[in-house]
Amino acid sequence: MERATLPDSEIIRRTAEEVVRRPAFRLDPQPESETAFLDLLLRFIEWILTPLRWLSELLSGLPFWLRWPIFIGLTTLLAVLILHIIYTLVLAIRRPIRRAGLAAMDARTQNDPDAIERLAAEAVARGDYIGAIRLLFRASLLRLDLTEKRQTRVGTTNREYLRRHRDSAYFEPLKLFVETIDSKWYGQEDCRPEDYDACRSAHSRIHQLAKDALIAHSA
Repeated sequence: MERATLPDSEIIRRTAEEVVRRPAFRLDPQPESETAFLDLLLRFIEWILTPLRWLSELLSGLPFWLRWPIFIGLTTLLAVLILHIIYTLVLAIRRPIRRAGLAAMDARTQNDPDAIERLAAEAVARGDYIGAIRLLFRASLLRLDLTEKRQTRVGTTNREYLRRHRDSAYFEPLKLFVETIDSKWYGQEDCRPEDYDACRSAHSRIHQLAKDALIAHSA
């Protein structure tokens, strides 16, 4: 009678691990959500350690005094890159919320400065100061277009608006809007209530200038 051969030791080890991992062998089973989080955390740690391990092996042939400064420098650079990736992801997640103000404009609202000013007030109530500033800027430009009886070309940049009005009384309040949006929106700086207050004053100035111009034209 032919004797049965034992399976390979590696196969036995893997099979035993699979059996032990089954729920019946867990004395204190963890919630699925916690297990998934721990698994994701372990994978993230492994992802971070992989290039460090590769870098350590790459520098293993260098003298000790040279190996460690290079290793520490490159590790610091890697940490900065990872933090930058995380920061970019957080901004990408937050950006749709910050865009809600302009996205709320429908076909009728987008050409009505009074309606846009009401949307700006709603944005302030939500704490979205940069969204409110952008809405007030939009309302200011519409009032200028109505005063000058012109239709703004689609795609006109903020700097082009400044150049158009560089020799008028509108320049300084428009400049405040443009610089604030450049630094607080595109530059990703924090927008504070005082930034909104300054831009609201600039908007009031533009509104008054536009109203005076209309009165002068009708006289």
